[in-house]
Amino acid sequence: MAGGLLILAVSSALVGGDDPSHNQGPLGRLVKDLRKPQLAALEWQDHALRFSSTILIAADWLTTVDGIRQGLPESNPLLGTHPSLGRANLMIATGLLANAFLVPKIKDPELRRGIWLAMVLIELHAVQNNRSLGLRFNFRL
Repeated sequence: MAGGLLILAVSSALVGGDDPSHNQGPLGRLVKDLRKPQLAALEWQDHALRFSSTILIAADWLTTVDGIRQGLPESNPLLGTHPSLGRANLMIATGLLANAFLVPKIKDPELRRGIWLAMVLIELHAVQNNRSLGLRFNFRL
C-alpha cells in the first residue's frame, strides 16, 4: 500500500511538472488590490497634546504612589479608596500606554485631540491636588 502511494506521488510529480497554482484552486491567480489603511500623520498639535498628557499621567502616577505609601485615600473612583500599590501601578500604566499608543490611532483629529486635552486638564488638576497635599514624586513603584 505504502509503495503504491510512493509510486503515485513520484509519477504525478514527474508528469505534472511545476504548477504555480498547485493547491491554490481557482482563486489562486487573483491579484489583491486592497491596500492597508494608512493612518494620517500626526500634526504638531497632536504631538504636543500627546507628550503633555503622557508626562502629566506619569507625574500623577508618581505622586499617587507616594500617597498610597503614606496611607492617604485615593480620589480616583476607578482605583478605589485604598488601592494596593500593584493595582494602582497596573491601572495607571495601562492608562498611560493607552494614551500614548491607542489614542493616536483615532482617525478623527477633533476626537483624538479632545481626548488628549481632557486628559491634560484632568491630570493637571490631579497633580496640583496631590502636590498641595505635600505628596512628592516617588520613583519606587
